[in-house]
Amino acid sequence: MRLDRRSFIGMSAAAAVGHTFASTTNDILRATSPGLTAKALATAVPRLDRQSLGDGASPHLTLRFLGTGAIDWETGPNEFGEVRRFTSALVDGKVLLDFTAHSHEMLPEGCRPEVVFYTHSHRDHFNAAAALDIGVKRVYCHESWAEVARTKFEEAANGRPVPEVTGLEFGKPVVECGVSFTALPANHSTRRKGERCAIYVVEKDATRLLYVTDTCGIPRDALKYAGLERDAARPITAIVMEATAGLGHENDPRFFFSHSSVDLVARTVRALEETGRYRPSAGRPVWITHLIRSQYGSMAELEKTLPSPIKAAYDGLEIGL
Repeated sequence: MRLDRRSFIGMSAAAAVGHTFASTTNDILRATSPGLTAKALATAVPRLDRQSLGDGASPHLTLRFLGTGAIDWETGPNEFGEVRRFTSALVDGKVLLDFTAHSHEMLPEGCRPEVVFYTHSHRDHFNAAAALDIGVKRVYCHESWAEVARTKFEEAANGRPVPEVTGLEFGKPVVECGVSFTALPANHSTRRKGERCAIYVVEKDATRLLYVTDTCGIPRDALKYAGLERDAARPITAIVMEATAGLGHENDPRFFFSHSSVDLVARTVRALEETGRYRPSAGRPVWITHLIRSQYGSMAELEKTLPSPIKAAYDGLEIGL
């Protein structure tokens, strides 16, 4: 099946599937075809990005990117016809990491996750009405804003059942759907007094994924709560990290104190690896997300310019870890 070269990221929910291989990424990103179904696309391209598996083993954990953009993507497509939804992800087809207004468009057909873990309350990560629309039943966020989250869900419910809201303590794991989620402190803030933002360690079997958004780097306390001392007994095996600021924009004052850049991601990965805190399988990429619209070119350009092992995620990409 030949796919035409228009924006995949902005296509309808019916064509939302995961994809693979760098050689096909650009075609998939820009593919839209009238009447093309999820089933047809699923047979056109493999589902998992096999490069993420590194040594070729079967994945212990899957992660689907439902959105990979920062706040300015709400203005519409970029000059290349590409669109990114607000940053969120689906773990093992069952648990959400953040969820916003258009995240549902990238859910697999028939997928109705009942659990969501939020990083913070900014509207490009948190939308109570959107979670209610898909029937979320259990909500987790840091305890500093759990009451706020509960109130937001009550206000948006309109007679629908209000999900159970649980406040998380940093460093205390919670298991949902066979996967462990541990909230860690982020270097990020909101306008809400006292709110603590979170990043997560996501664990299943031998996989330890560090899911890092939104934050400027990784605070030392986060390493402590994750048990990531030098030469840690259980190092991180995979990283997804925000890179709001693009190449050459690492000193942008808008993001310098609260977000990461491609350069900071590269330095963070190098430091974690050199100190034994990060031990990926051979060939495993580090995926960046939360890309700001105004500082990134097309996916084709990113594939040529990003330093190894960094690769840009895109909406609908599903990776095996």
